[in-house]
Amino acid sequence: MGDTENHAELEPLLFDNPKNSHTTASSLLAQEGVELVYVASNHHAVGIVSSLALDGNVLGLDIETAKRQEHIAHHQAGLSPHLSKIRLVQVYGGGNRVFVFDLYWMDVKALAPLFTHQLVAHNALFEIKHLTHAGFDLAHMECTKLMANAVYGDLPSLAELSFRLFGWRISKELQVSDWDAQPLKHEQLEYAALDAVLVYKIYHALRDKLGNDQKVVYSLMRDSQQAIAKVELNGIHFDQQAHADLASRWIQEKEPIKKELEVLLTPDINLNSGKQLSDWIQNNLDKETIDRWPRTGKGRLQTDSETLERFKTLPSIHALVKYKEFSNYLAFYGEGYANHINPVTGRIHASFHLGGTITGRLSCSSPNVQNPLRDEAFRALFTAPHGRVLVVADFNQIELQVAALVSCDEVMLEAYSAGIDLHKKTASVVMGVPIDRIGKHQRQLAKAVNFGLLYGQGAWGLAQYARTSYGVYMKIKTAQEAREAFFATYKGLARWQEETKRQAETDRKIKTPGGRVRYFPEDKKIHFTEALNFPIQGGAAEVMLSSLVRLTRSLDNLDALLVNVIHDEIILEVAEEDADKAKAVLEESMKGGMLDIFPTACTRNLVEAKTGSNWASAKG
Repeated sequence: MGDTENHAELEPLLFDNPKNSHTTASSLLAQEGVELVYVASNHHAVGIVSSLALDGNVLGLDIETAKRQEHIAHHQAGLSPHLSKIRLVQVYGGGNRVFVFDLYWMDVKALAPLFTHQLVAHNALFEIKHLTHAGFDLAHMECTKLMANAVYGDLPSLAELSFRLFGWRISKELQVSDWDAQPLKHEQLEYAALDAVLVYKIYHALRDKLGNDQKVVYSLMRDSQQAIAKVELNGIHFDQQAHADLASRWIQEKEPIKKELEVLLTPDINLNSGKQLSDWIQNNLDKETIDRWPRTGKGRLQTDSETLERFKTLPSIHALVKYKEFSNYLAFYGEGYANHINPVTGRIHASFHLGGTITGRLSCSSPNVQNPLRDEAFRALFTAPHGRVLVVADFNQIELQVAALVSCDEVMLEAYSAGIDLHKKTASVVMGVPIDRIGKHQRQLAKAVNFGLLYGQGAWGLAQYARTSYGVYMKIKTAQEAREAFFATYKGLARWQEETKRQAETDRKIKTPGGRVRYFPEDKKIHFTEALNFPIQGGAAEVMLSSLVRLTRSLDNLDALLVNVIHDEIILEVAEEDADKAKAVLEESMKGGMLDIFPTACTRNLVEAKTGSNWASAKG
């Protein structure tokens, strides 16, 4: 039931033929009648800043950063505020002058009045992070990238958006030029100045395109920027020595499995070659197994981890599953994972992306700390420093709760209102066992049924999903009986699913509770699971963003840092003496976020915050 990073179809370009095939910054500034004013002293800046700060218009903002010499070879130099320095600040408020302030020759504090003004930048998180790190609180920051996401559904670059809206082809070659140079070339100054002009013009063009629903979607993302900037700036503490020990243990545990496979499969087979493994399976397993084995589009036996997992009762395949498991651990979470640790802070500073998925859920990269290895030993590596604890809270069954609310299913809503575990209720319904006698295995099966049928799976898909995602084996007949009992009980959800399917097919679009729209092209088939997934995951994403907005406003008087945000979970790093207060604030913020999107929601058992010295212990 995963989210996807594909986006809706874009509206046509405003210009079929671009005005210029290639436009230099110099020529475009001249075309727009805008003069570059280079400012390289506090004295020169004072009058300009005062005039701009008094202007009632939104100010277009952009910055250029230079790599710190001591970290010049680091892959995040120039991007991370901890490894970079602000070289230029460019500001445009309309009219015929754009200002480029060179901070190598003046004090950034001279610009302070500007940062209390309403500003707009493209990918404003970048500006917010660097200027926050420099000591400023940017309370009024608009973002054209997020505006475009609300309007079009994607996350276009400044150059892409300039072409989409105005037909201008903008070269970005100078983006990676030497911004530490003394002096900077005039071409660099023009390039920098143009970005501030572009973002100003794009802001006004997109502002007129935002409908009422899109304004709500945009506002949620815009107001979440402060929280996301903080989580990226704060980073999360990571136990590097324990990580090295864990990686060494994986290597030790992998070696005997490799030797076992050399005996079972013969030593000349490359265990990392899908073709060689496929050929060995074809030639060595019985015909009945081969007939049931999934194949690639070219007819070759599949050898991915999920396929091997289905046949792991066979000794050779079981060993292969374990070998691939440890190989993946080492490839994705082994020695190289430590490269993400920032040399200045000693912490991992991942990148979070607002609007990064089609449903509006946050996505994460470099590394993806939203979805680390599901292994308690690995999660225990994310720790709190001495004298501090992690406070962790997650929404209880958030997608099921959103489904209950959007479908108005009375049985589901009554269960949540009464504090009944919906997994146990479903297990009772499907298996005919009293709810107070439901055991761990039965509840696990019910989780597969709840989440599988929530998004429209058939009996075969449910059986596959139960096995691969929850380790529960169901016969097709059992899965079909579970479907029938599920929808006979949750009639409101069944009715909503059918209505949603018809609406998607008729209108070729579907909306989240907050108003995010997904359009389905006329020439493409609508997948039932996608139509159901969008409003539910999108609604849950909107609850999380609203929670983050509330939380950011509530942490000021606590020694607490926001260090991670997962799809249904928030992690704070807190001084031990503030742990109880932080737990209360976190719980209230998340409950409030739910009520912001769903005012009639029941918040009973919705969220519970726990503490621990590391992520694993706090979750336990």
